[in-house]
Amino acid sequence: MKIVAAIITRVYSVAVVVFGAMGLSYPSVAATISQDEITVYKTVLASWFDGRPQQQLVDYHLAAPPSAADPALLECTKALHFAGNSPPDQNQKSLVGADFEGSGVTLIDGSRWNPNDPGRAIANGELVGAAVNDGIAHSLISFSQIAFSDDGKDALVKFSMVCGHLCGTGSTIHLHKSETEWKVINRCSGWIS
Repeated sequence: MKIVAAIITRVYSVAVVVFGAMGLSYPSVAATISQDEITVYKTVLASWFDGRPQQQLVDYHLAAPPSAADPALLECTKALHFAGNSPPDQNQKSLVGADFEGSGVTLIDGSRWNPNDPGRAIANGELVGAAVNDGIAHSLISFSQIAFSDDGKDALVKFSMVCGHLCGTGSTIHLHKSETEWKVINRCSGWIS
């Protein structure tokens, strides 16, 4: 195990030097994402795509976790108990290094993403359907860190999909873990643009 950790550290150090020399930034090492957290993110993506894996850009930056004390979430969180509810440092965790193998996910730095904005395409004469489909095909999905209930059987995570200036949707998602899997129970506090 020590050898693997040493190799990972060395590879990361070389990448930082190479990327730095090229004038590029490389994400800093973040706290490890647990397998349960990755499974929650994959479950949300599967629900978004009706269970069919698709190519999708996902921002590796994670926003602060939702708070069960948020008035907009009260209907979703009543009878649930969440530990602490004080949001940790937003930079504490990221999806860098998370294994989304087989899900079609490409992790990117969302701050460098540029949309294929349907509004701009329509203004340039493209048909509405084609412009919207192209915008969604190049959309960016973002997540928050996950707030787990005290017993670890419920989770809240913020989800958003943005495909342009006035093109996107999002919500806070409540998931529950049965003996075998995580399932989406409710979408709370949603928005659409």
